[in-house]
Amino acid sequence: MKRYLVSILAVLLILTGCGGGKAPEETTTPAPVSPGQDEMSIEDMAVSLVSDMAAGEFDKVVSYYPFSPEMKAVISDGKFIKDQIWNPLISVYGEFSEITGTLASQYQEYDIISVKTSFEKAKLYINVVFNAEKLVAGLNFAPDPDGATPAETPEGITETEITFGKSGWELPGTLTKPAGDGPFPAIVLVHGSGPNDRDETVGPNKPFRDIALDLAQKGIATLRYDKRTYAHQQKMSALTDITVYDETVEDAVLAAEFLKDNNSIDQENIYILGHSLGGMLIPRIAELTPSAAGYIIMAGPVSPLEDLMVKQIEYLNDLDGTATDQENQMLEAYKAMRDNIKALEPGSDTPPEQLFGTPASYWLDLMDYNPAEAAKAIEKPLLVLQGERDYQVTMEEFELWKDSLGQKSDVTFKSYKGLNHLMIHGEGTPDPQEYNIPGKVDDQVIEDIVSWVLGS
Repeated sequence: MKRYLVSILAVLLILTGCGGGKAPEETTTPAPVSPGQDEMSIEDMAVSLVSDMAAGEFDKVVSYYPFSPEMKAVISDGKFIKDQIWNPLISVYGEFSEITGTLASQYQEYDIISVKTSFEKAKLYINVVFNAEKLVAGLNFAPDPDGATPAETPEGITETEITFGKSGWELPGTLTKPAGDGPFPAIVLVHGSGPNDRDETVGPNKPFRDIALDLAQKGIATLRYDKRTYAHQQKMSALTDITVYDETVEDAVLAAEFLKDNNSIDQENIYILGHSLGGMLIPRIAELTPSAAGYIIMAGPVSPLEDLMVKQIEYLNDLDGTATDQENQMLEAYKAMRDNIKALEPGSDTPPEQLFGTPASYWLDLMDYNPAEAAKAIEKPLLVLQGERDYQVTMEEFELWKDSLGQKSDVTFKSYKGLNHLMIHGEGTPDPQEYNIPGKVDDQVIEDIVSWVLGS
């Protein structure tokens, strides 16, 4: 069995990433309790569950707490909890110290209790997700944003807090500029899937902050911002007809427009970089930003997302050459949801929990979308970047971009040996645990972006 870590154990949380975003209600630490389940609030249950894991009561976690059928298909015994959830956290973040509080939020029909914890090396949210029946439908973890130590801003570089966006959906962000008065070329940074913050934080890593600070030292400004599903999590979760336009495209377009009103930005040299899902959506963003100077696709997939999600699970299952019953059950659950997505038609009422936790409207919007084919219509320079150790968006996807766009003279392709999905260097066989090792976006990626922008 592979060490998946908690973040991929919840079948319903892969695209939505629920539990990783903001939560409006914070409480002090409730005391661990042990009454019958019917007497426990979900907050008490979440704290008690985490407390029992910390105390080594792994068998109790499985037998006492009410898991949903999807979770039961993955978590079958206390040994799984110990080896695949708790011990990997300890190995990365050191010994558990204490629970310091909770945060409560919602995603669609799910209630999320984020148990705030301190470990030897980090502060984490351990997110316990409950469905409408008060069954535990997911477990994942995220860094406590209040517990992170921000990197120092290099001398001369300015980082200005800004707000932009659609009325009622305004987003906070950061405009990072080089030393001097400008005008500077600028790049809008567009996130991958899930409720990402402006730094696109993954564990201790902040790839968008790395890119912003490094580019500023080379004379290029950037605008990065909290994603709509992060800044407005509850409002977004209430929508039943969400599409990628609502999630990503509209705000990327508005970010580019925001830069046009800034005298320190070179209006003829505004570029847009999309990472992962953001890269996949560059053709749609480009259609609505014809005045942009060019576009960058970084680790962007071409294949349908539902197919990639199944492939990722197959890859993880095969890491040690064996597959347990739990792994096979999880894979079958993923395949069933993939097949549900393929079968969607306009008007389908398939519930989100059978579609990776995302409404049918989202998948229908992407049903006939081929980003590599759509990118042929882009009339501005295009840079496609890919890490060769990326198991989430593999080199096969990179080759699909090349097959479709390789004949265009204004498209540049770059791949990097040793880099993962975050464009950070790693060693050995790539797996989810390396995202919890502190790293930095590779210098060669920065150099190639700088050369391309300044030479376009």
